Amino acid sequence: INAIQLMPVQEFEGNEGWGYNPSYHMALDKDYGSADALRALVEECHSRGMAVILDVVYNHAFGQSPLALLYWDGAQNRPAANNPWLNPIPKHDFNVGNDFNHESPATKYFVKRVISWWMQTYGIDGFRFDLASILSRDEKGKTLENPPVLWDIESDPELAGIKLIAEAWDAAGLYQVGSFIGDSWKEWNGKFRDDVRAFLKGEPNKISGLTARLLGSPDIYAHKNREPEQSINFVTCHDGFTLNDLVSYREKHNEAN
Repeated sequence: INAIQLMPVQEFEGNEGWGYNPSYHMALDKDYGSADALRALVEECHSRGMAVILDVVYNHAFGQSPLALLYWDGAQNRPAANNPWLNPIPKHDFNVGNDFNHESPATKYFVKRVISWWMQTYGIDGFRFDLASILSRDEKGKTLENPPVLWDIESDPELAGIKLIAEAWDAAGLYQVGSFIGDSWKEWNGKFRDDVRAFLKGEPNKISGLTARLLGSPDIYAHKNREPEQSINFVTCHDGFTLNDLVSYREKHNEAN
């Protein structure tokens, strides 16, 4: 083990329960302990040769979040921009929509400032961006060829050398595994997860898929803009099957969801 990845530890809406509804992006959640405790954790990991990667969420925010409020007129409690893609709802309500414009200079500054703060304050080594492909869209939902936020992070000298991992898809259907921007950005290889699981559970005609994944996914990365080292190969994560479930069950059995 040479790295651990923490689910979000930033202050988040308590009713949501697992950190993916952030409210204050530069505050450690009060239920997780003190700032000194997190610093001690990071230092201990570093002493054992392990990097610490932090999951961050910039695709949506709890209504009180400064990032969400960039698009709110506080005096009138109404959307500051009449744009359906931003999906604004009344302040303090739960929101998993795309509620801010990633082309905005204020947003670009805010996202980079937050990342830099966690690096400098706690010694965090890298960041995994939840549903990162949303950062590739403009305010109308169109995919940008050169998304400003992503390129700004990629080229910022203050952020040089940090680990950048993209969940290279979003909830609206944009899928960029094998086509995410930049040299520094690595990608969660969702096809690796799916093909490995399909093979393990005995689905037919899956040997060729498994072979491709073990060879570095040449069907995805064998082109000039992306190379095999961009791939983060994983088999399970926080929002899917546990590792035990992965090898124990053939079908889902969670009707409540």
